Amino acid sequence: MLSGWRLRRFHLRVITYFLGTEETDAYARDFLSRLDRFEKFPTVWCPITHSGVELLKILVAIIAKEFPAMPKIRVLSIELDNGNKNIRFVGGRPKDVLKGESILLLDGAIHSGSMMSACAEKVLSYGPSELSSYALVVKRGSAFIPTLWGLLISETDRAFFSLKRIPNNRLNAAAHDDGQKRQPLVHLERLSEAMLKSRRVVTKVASMDRMKWSDRHFQMLASDYHTCTYVLRCGKRIIGYLTMHALGDGSLMIDEVAIDNSQQGRHYGGVLMRFADTLSRQGDCPAVRLLAIENNVPFYQKFEYRLVEAQEAIVLDNERYHLMEKVVLFHRSPLR
Repeated sequence: MLSGWRLRRFHLRVITYFLGTEETDAYARDFLSRLDRFEKFPTVWCPITHSGVELLKILVAIIAKEFPAMPKIRVLSIELDNGNKNIRFVGGRPKDVLKGESILLLDGAIHSGSMMSACAEKVLSYGPSELSSYALVVKRGSAFIPTLWGLLISETDRAFFSLKRIPNNRLNAAAHDDGQKRQPLVHLERLSEAMLKSRRVVTKVASMDRMKWSDRHFQMLASDYHTCTYVLRCGKRIIGYLTMHALGDGSLMIDEVAIDNSQQGRHYGGVLMRFADTLSRQGDCPAVRLLAIENNVPFYQKFEYRLVEAQEAIVLDNERYHLMEKVVLFHRSPLR
């Protein structure tokens, strides 16, 4: 039970690891000290995407101070395009750099292992003499286990390293983070019987506006899908709401995201979307889905939702709705 909303996985404990400069440097230093045990020192290092590059910067700084005698390395970065389907090398031609060399793959974190595995296969296709790998953080359920790693964590856990500030899981931080005007303080409450006579939220979306608070409350009590509505309150006034339910595969479905017309443009929609993200991570949900009105698709894309291309649009009250999905990477496991 979490805030009165039942999902079959909410009993799991979620641990967040914050690896500061000292912790990250300690793991990096340990990794570098083990390289002399390799039969052949890796001469080409391939950091994978942004997190790999950030990890490489930490390693290079330590090498300069503490391992000056270490052999010189060449860097050939790996970037992924088109939803991580296309692997691209940056810093040289892979057929000239990789062939016959000892290669090291670097990444900040390995979740499902699919990205590291695909990069390894691509590198091996260029004929290196050896291939090794390192990641600062590895999920226990990963299908790819690197040669060396720093921290092994559970599927429901998450880890951040060398951040300048703690990630935002708060309701009232959006405006402060992006430099916009400050927001009035808000809070969320699960819809209760005491709220049924409250002023309705008006959105101009017919399918949502015709429902009453009593309809949503009845849905919460009678639904077999553990439906729950949270209302966003500013003082005594309800200014928005979020309705969700659990899908059979453990995913989370967002049914409604609404902010009153009088409160538009104040980032309150982002408040509700971040709360849905928090619930999905803590509920160990593999994905979050929603049906987006066509004009609102760009809004959800800002929160990393993608269109499900195979699903045709649904027309309701002259509005076209598109199925969108966000994979919850912190909990994605290839073993399920």
